[in-house]
Amino acid sequence: MALRRYDGEAGGSRPEDRNGSAPARLNDLRPGEGAHDGPGHPGAGRAGPEGTGRTTAGRWVFPAAVAVFAALCLSLVAWNSRMPAARGPDAPADTFSAARAAAHVREIATDPRPSGSTAHTRAREYIVRTLTALGLDTRVHTGAAASHRPDLSPIGADSRYADLRLRNVVARVPGTAGTRPVALVTHYDSTEAGPGANDAGVPVSVLLETARALREGPPPRNDVLFVFTDAEESGLLGAQALVAEPGTLPPDTVILNFEARGSRGPSLMFETGPDAGWLVRALTESAPDARADSLLDAAYRYMPNLTDFTVFQEAGHQGMNLAYLDGYTHYHGAGDTPERVDPATVQHQGEQALGLARALASADLNSTPAGDSAYFRVGGWFVSYPLGAALPAALATAGLGLALLLRLRARGALTVGAVLRGFAVALGQLLLAAGAAFGLAPLVAARHPEFAHYYDIGAHGPPLAGFLSLTLAVGCALALIARRWAGARAQVAGAVLLWIVLSVLSAVTLPGGSHVFVWPTLGLLSAAAVLTSRAGATAGGRVLAAALGTVPAALLVFPLVPLLTNALGLGLVAVPVAVAALLAALLPGVLPVLPRLLPVTAAVVATAVLAAAALLPPEPGNPVRADLLYLWDADRRTGHWISGVPADDWSGDFLPADAERGSVADLWPGWRVPVRRGPAEAFPLPGPRVTTKVLGDTADGGRRVRVTAASRRGADQLVVLVSGTTVRGWSLTGVPGLHADDPAGDAPWELWIRHVPARGAELELELGAGPATVRVIDRTQGLPGPAADGPDGTRPPRSGSPHSERLAGRHHPDAGVSAVRDVVRRRAAVRRQGGTWDRGWRSRRHPRSVRVGSAGHGGRRPRGEPVGHLRRRLLQ
Repeated sequence: MALRRYDGEAGGSRPEDRNGSAPARLNDLRPGEGAHDGPGHPGAGRAGPEGTGRTTAGRWVFPAAVAVFAALCLSLVAWNSRMPAARGPDAPADTFSAARAAAHVREIATDPRPSGSTAHTRAREYIVRTLTALGLDTRVHTGAAASHRPDLSPIGADSRYADLRLRNVVARVPGTAGTRPVALVTHYDSTEAGPGANDAGVPVSVLLETARALREGPPPRNDVLFVFTDAEESGLLGAQALVAEPGTLPPDTVILNFEARGSRGPSLMFETGPDAGWLVRALTESAPDARADSLLDAAYRYMPNLTDFTVFQEAGHQGMNLAYLDGYTHYHGAGDTPERVDPATVQHQGEQALGLARALASADLNSTPAGDSAYFRVGGWFVSYPLGAALPAALATAGLGLALLLRLRARGALTVGAVLRGFAVALGQLLLAAGAAFGLAPLVAARHPEFAHYYDIGAHGPPLAGFLSLTLAVGCALALIARRWAGARAQVAGAVLLWIVLSVLSAVTLPGGSHVFVWPTLGLLSAAAVLTSRAGATAGGRVLAAALGTVPAALLVFPLVPLLTNALGLGLVAVPVAVAALLAALLPGVLPVLPRLLPVTAAVVATAVLAAAALLPPEPGNPVRADLLYLWDADRRTGHWISGVPADDWSGDFLPADAERGSVADLWPGWRVPVRRGPAEAFPLPGPRVTTKVLGDTADGGRRVRVTAASRRGADQLVVLVSGTTVRGWSLTGVPGLHADDPAGDAPWELWIRHVPARGAELELELGAGPATVRVIDRTQGLPGPAADGPDGTRPPRSGSPHSERLAGRHHPDAGVSAVRDVVRRRAAVRRQGGTWDRGWRSRRHPRSVRVGSAGHGGRRPRGEPVGHLRRRLLQ
């Protein structure tokens, strides 16, 4: 058999090597070099013709060892990814039982419970009754709050949120010699889209069962608070009220926030506050099966997602945020029912809650150490080190790589040009594989209506397997195509250089996640150092190199691929594919000869798996929301149907299937999300009652204005928009607006108000110079006319439920708008997600309004438009 040697200088292959006629050159090789161009096969043929048999057998030692270590690591990862067994109702009283907790979920999650709804009130009363029965001092704190959360805007606007009637539940287990209080927190409201069995019915049940189990043990040293916040889904307002209320949460309270962003999977600790290294250690010591990785925390800081923990962090509290992510297609939807709750997930989150509560309740929290850490779980063990060591570790790894390159260059085994060509090949493999996955994902999910809403499908495991096969096919094909330009040794060196670059970049921009690149890179460089030394000529040295190069990468990267898929969804499967491509780029250094049939076989497998995945039926029993909104423009006396999703067989009866996506800026300035719209018959509704009063002038020509607004049809939700000038400050019925920054450009200032009393809300504004336009919209439930029954005979629910919403708006006394949206249907309906329709942890609400005149318009309307009941008033 002829051995192939690729020229390290030119990156191609020599003719005499292809003919197997260069034995003389073998004797010229220095220690650690071999006839094959891959680093995993040094010294091949060193013994001469009489050693050919031993050489042929020896060249497979390294790839065989890599395969064995990879298989062992994969088995270890799978073993440590197991979920705990759910405990039954007869579990010991001082332990957490998923069965006992699930009983609370069935009580709480019977109906959607947005803040203020009947189901919301029932849930709060059940929580208070349960905690009181346990002997806890339980109180309901009533208050009001306002917040500025543009990331939560369902329409892409610069929105503020306020609630004038918030009810937070706080129960206290007194400590015997308290140092610092510990608060276990979750929210008890849900979105209007579904009953919220997982979000946040499970976290509520976890806290109730944790409180029961905690009472079975000795009294804690520190006070333990169980906090159930209101209105998390509508602006984090319950948490905002808590931090603003003196004495409810002492400023040194340690916050443990529990959430859900799916319906199954392990509970992950994905966010910490400052100086949280000691808290991470407490988690890993108190909950041995805890899943935590500083990569999650580091990446989450770049995402536009918010939870109640955001508010507590802003108020200076230390703590951590825990949630489970898998099963995203049930999140904030009608399918989030008690039947979708996974008992193993409840058990896992509950064991973390109880373990942390007991550990922190008994600890001395007076002097906790400062500093943050990088931490991760590898092979069942937790590794943690100071976060400040991330960059030095990356730089040391880069230095080791440079030293190894200089050594190989001095020996004539590599050149800088060859390494750069190999780097280009590795980068091309990554980009091609990720690009192909990104482009094919929507095609694979075409039969799944939930993809349009969640950018994911219920069973993304088979498509992920297909995309990993595609990654292997792309990587091997490009490696074979480019082998004359960059030989196998150059390709492997270039791939390792890419790992080094990512190590340094991540240490600078994402230090908490740099370990994913730094330690595998260090292992690869160590393996290369062994292979290019005298030890690399021995079987033992090759096995050692295989262990060094395989184990760190496998233990850190293998679990990362499914985690990224669960977190990002099939729509962004390109991210885990890119991570897998980093491993595929190393294959030329593993196999003695890269088989030509390998990319073909991988491509065939990928095609078959992806085709089968594309033909999989949609997940049964998972209703997807239809999206239909009715808007009445009382100024122009026109009605409009509006939808944010493609046409389906129900909404198509009201909105033409060929309606193009476009802007609704003529109806609501500042609305940036494109929608489908069409004409509708008239169902006029009375607009809200609005009065304005100029309170005084400011020194620079601005004004202080009072706007009083109330619904004339019983709505308890209002939206106020101000355009034409800046808003320098504001307060709402005694609640100060802490965030007064005016939106950039021409976007209007926007405030959403919930729980408006019948007498109305009083908003005081400090405006800049120039004329201003004030728009007010009120919002109630129900669909008008032929859409009133909704799809499949569903009817509008009681106030706050998810099926629909109606909006009515006005600018001054006689103008009005009405709109309806979000009808839940029990059969498949497509719902568009993208841009700001759904910002991670938030639900979608899409109120509409109409344009209102301002003093500068002189009372004239555009030609051809009917005159409505618009009254303009000069604000100055």
